[in-house]
Amino acid sequence: MKNITFATIALAALVQTALAAGKCGTQTCSSSTPCCVSGYCNSNAQYCMPILCEAANSYSPTSCWNTAHCVKSSVTFGSPNSFAQIADYDGNPADAAFVSQFQPSNAKINNGELEMTLVKQSNGAGFGATVIGTRAIQYGTVTAVMRSGCTSGGVVSSFIIRNNNVGDEIDFEFVGADKSTVQSNYYWHEQLDYTKMVKSPALPDTTLNFNTYQIQWTPDQIVWVVNGNAFRTVKRSDTWDASVNAFKYPDSEAYISFGIWDGGSGAQGTSEWAGGAIQWNNQPFVAAVKSVTIDCYYNGNETTYVPPGGNGGNGGSSSSSTITSSSLPSSTPSGSSNSNSGSNSNSSSNQTGSSSSTKPTGSSSSKPVQSSSSASDSSVNENSGSDSESSSPPHSGARSLVASFGVLASALVAAYASF
Repeated sequence: MKNITFATIALAALVQTALAAGKCGTQTCSSSTPCCVSGYCNSNAQYCMPILCEAANSYSPTSCWNTAHCVKSSVTFGSPNSFAQIADYDGNPADAAFVSQFQPSNAKINNGELEMTLVKQSNGAGFGATVIGTRAIQYGTVTAVMRSGCTSGGVVSSFIIRNNNVGDEIDFEFVGADKSTVQSNYYWHEQLDYTKMVKSPALPDTTLNFNTYQIQWTPDQIVWVVNGNAFRTVKRSDTWDASVNAFKYPDSEAYISFGIWDGGSGAQGTSEWAGGAIQWNNQPFVAAVKSVTIDCYYNGNETTYVPPGGNGGNGGSSSSSTITSSSLPSSTPSGSSNSNSGSNSNSSSNQTGSSSSTKPTGSSSSKPVQSSSSASDSSVNENSGSDSESSSPPHSGARSLVASFGVLASALVAAYASF
């Protein structure tokens, strides 16, 4: 008989378990606090929603909640199940179409409208709000009836479709420096080319009037529409870049979000773009959304579209998720202090979405301050005001190692059982 002992089997199984539980910062998540976000573990929506949850760093790859995919819907914010604070969200998108991302929350329902408020903190900077859809969308038409809260320079409001993980984004953004237009832009794979920004034609004061903003997004083109008038179209065929052998066209499953944030406290380029320092005597700064209509490209089918490969396409790679670290909500939780928990479900993808809204600082190669409306590309929360790069995606080698030890443990058990 070969010298195979229970101790050997136990050791292999122990190593497999230890490797399967990814490292979340300086700690390892447990079964009671299984979800990892930026070095912290917990069991509630603030950690387990696929928008934020880092599956590779969590207790197990299935700790994060499922990604819920697009269904055709019309959301009015006076209706039940339209909005929830993130502490009250249990992972079921039927219970809330949108959730407020941060705690403490500056988002609420008031008189049938979703209101997001920017408030002044003790350090003089503004603390705003981000509200994120609970279903991911990949192509479709999204229409929002909203009013910006930019009644002072420095205040920025936004309506964005973004995959924070991949870095694809389509947006409408409002700045206090200009109340008569809305800005449109799009990004591919975190390449923040601000030269592509196009303003809308003149509009009634966006801070006093509700206007209808629409993004029409298909595999072939993006159209920006305000009050029924299309003012910009970007065709996928025009985004081909031979140097990278790809169409620089947003095509990854993403999340709809609305936000308000302090651009005036950002880096010089961001502040100038937003209209300078906020004049706090002009508050309150309240962005409001009356309704959101979502018409999925697949007419309600929750199946995720995979872009075709070959012929210079993106090969579908932008649709498959890579896990990255996202910023924590503004009040960084510690350990398992937040007691509101939700049930786990398997997660096959972990795509994050929200607004990025970082603006140039005078150098095309520099990355300016992250907007406070985002839990996205630079891992900066609303309280910060400084730039910080997100951690690198985990490599597949770690999963291969886990699999190898799993095979080893199984082989040892099988070998012992045969004697």
